[in-house]
Amino acid sequence: MTDHPDHNEPPTNGGRSSFSHNSPEVGQTPVARRSPAVEALRKSPVTVTIAAVTVLVWLTQFVPGWHVQERLAFVPLWALDEPWRFATTMLVHSQPSPTHVLFNMMGLLIFGTFLERALGSVFFAVTYVLSGVGGSAMVWLLATQGIAHPFALYVGASGAVFGLVGVLLVPSKRLDRNWGGVVGFVLLNVLMLFVEPNIAWEAHLGGLIVGFILGAIRLWTMKRNDAK
Repeated sequence: MTDHPDHNEPPTNGGRSSFSHNSPEVGQTPVARRSPAVEALRKSPVTVTIAAVTVLVWLTQFVPGWHVQERLAFVPLWALDEPWRFATTMLVHSQPSPTHVLFNMMGLLIFGTFLERALGSVFFAVTYVLSGVGGSAMVWLLATQGIAHPFALYVGASGAVFGLVGVLLVPSKRLDRNWGGVVGFVLLNVLMLFVEPNIAWEAHLGGLIVGFILGAIRLWTMKRNDAK
């Protein structure tokens, strides 16, 4: 049976007030805590916005008659005549299964939120876009050599996401990264190459190279500025 305090006396907590030092005083309005989604948007606005837009575009791919995937996907044979496809391919993903888009957005949110906070929103946005374009460029280059298929539709943000991995692979004490997560993500993608033959490893490679180069430049610049 639980003992009840005398109704004429205030409840006690070991002789201390039941209000902690973080609790609002009587009569004050308690401060509402931000939800995790709002907090993520505040600290990593570019990352969250890109993820939201990408998922939204993927949903529009199901609208009959819009032909979103065909309009935005990268096709090496059309690349020079329709150069916007180098970038827009990042917005479309395989369908109907959500696995492709969810896997890429998981990588974006995990690595992107960290890098955006550590290296800045502008650098993150530029790196993400250029890595995606670099992935498409690698596909186009290898298609001209007969390695990649010139008529295939290449879709997905894998090149852009691997650009973020490229930044994380740059040796630097400034980035307190989780090496287990980075290596695990790379190994999982390598494993998937043997399971899913349609994965565009060319885009992964191109994005990784671009991200590593941009990350090395950014981290070297920050280190030089710190030394001044």
